[in-house]
Amino acid sequence: MADFDYNPSDYERNEQRLEARRLKRIEAKRRRIIRQRMILGLAAVVILLIIVLIARGCGGDKTPPADSDTQQQQQEQQNTGGDTPALPTSSTATLTAVGDIMVYDSQLADAKETDGTYNFLPSLAPVSSLLTAADVTVANFEANFGGEPAGYPYFRAPESLATTLAGLGVDILQTANTYSIQNGMAGLQSTIDVIRENGMSSLGTYTSAEDKTENQVVVKEVNGIRMAFIGFTKGVNNLTVPEGSEYSVDLLYTDYATTYNTVNTAGITAAVEAAKAKNPDVIVAMVHWGSEYETEISATQKQITNTLAQNGVDVIIGSHPHIVGKMEMQTVTVDGKEKQVFVAYSLGNFMGAMNRDSTDVNESVVLNLEFTKTNDGTTISKAEYVPIYFFDNGESAINRYEIRGIYDVLNGNPTEEVKTAMETALEHLATNTESTFAAPNTAATPATGDETNTEGETGSEVPTE
Repeated sequence: MADFDYNPSDYERNEQRLEARRLKRIEAKRRRIIRQRMILGLAAVVILLIIVLIARGCGGDKTPPADSDTQQQQQEQQNTGGDTPALPTSSTATLTAVGDIMVYDSQLADAKETDGTYNFLPSLAPVSSLLTAADVTVANFEANFGGEPAGYPYFRAPESLATTLAGLGVDILQTANTYSIQNGMAGLQSTIDVIRENGMSSLGTYTSAEDKTENQVVVKEVNGIRMAFIGFTKGVNNLTVPEGSEYSVDLLYTDYATTYNTVNTAGITAAVEAAKAKNPDVIVAMVHWGSEYETEISATQKQITNTLAQNGVDVIIGSHPHIVGKMEMQTVTVDGKEKQVFVAYSLGNFMGAMNRDSTDVNESVVLNLEFTKTNDGTTISKAEYVPIYFFDNGESAINRYEIRGIYDVLNGNPTEEVKTAMETALEHLATNTESTFAAPNTAATPATGDETNTEGETGSEVPTE
């Protein structure tokens, strides 16, 4: 692959920009809260004004007639049949999800600075805007924090990676996966601690039974839309959770250390019920399942999907195969009502230098979902993915590893070799997802000059009910 070098001074500017973006997001959230309070305060003032006007109207002809604006407000109030002013009829919130985050020895060597610290920002900077743009961003963290950094088979990542991910806008890291207890219960606990210390939430693993009660469901609220997240794993790398620590990992199977044949229906249902108790508008389940390097969906995966959907889950986001899998919008009937459930069986590898002949492990997506809330409920109003690629620029490159948007690469006059690789990746992603959820390459110039289809036929907007 081509060598995409960065000038060292660019690193500092990237760090400054990312910090600015993080502060901007915090400020945006603060402003949303202020706006909500202002709307409530304005509503109270309007109600008081209407009461005063009504009281004055009952006092006789001495009261001057109401102006046209007040009459219009009163008419709108009569039309709605209530005593409160009309509030916004809809609101939206966005969710971004990426696949597996793994750290191999070669990545550690690439990120290691002369002072012994680790800097992963150069690898992540090219896709930073994709992560910071959403209201909530989630990922599957397939490693541990704590102890001396090491790659396979320990997968101990430097704590600086948590700081970088948080600075890029990541809100939730799924920790229920193959490597939940790879470094023992101490590794599980230190991983959770580091994630939380950096302002993010861990999902699917717990330091105690009390921690599970409090944090099994992670709730994020944006624009009045409450998203509840729960996380599960098929197993823990053929290990067994220590006796007395059964609370520590949410599991999809009761035979999680052997054959993965018996679905843990009771545990899954209990977690969904815990999520529903938080009164969410949307429930998202992040599941670590399936077979590595396979896109085939097993019978038990279908059973788990059905259990989650029938009990109220709206979005299912999968990981573990290390390649991107099928995406679909299912229509299910729950309590006599039809609803839509979005399922992404695997988002592939977001970050991981896997040494395999197949390039599929380097092809991945950034999944973007939009939720719209109206008086009739909350629906998935948009679902699309942005294709990305994990580049190995060679040991001699300043930045050996970089995650880049495939469209950005194609739009940047790449070499024929790189162009062919990116076009092949797009074909693989379309085939593996069995969908047209790909976002259009809006920056591309039509080769024929035909501008009648500039939006393309990819991407998918799901109408609200």
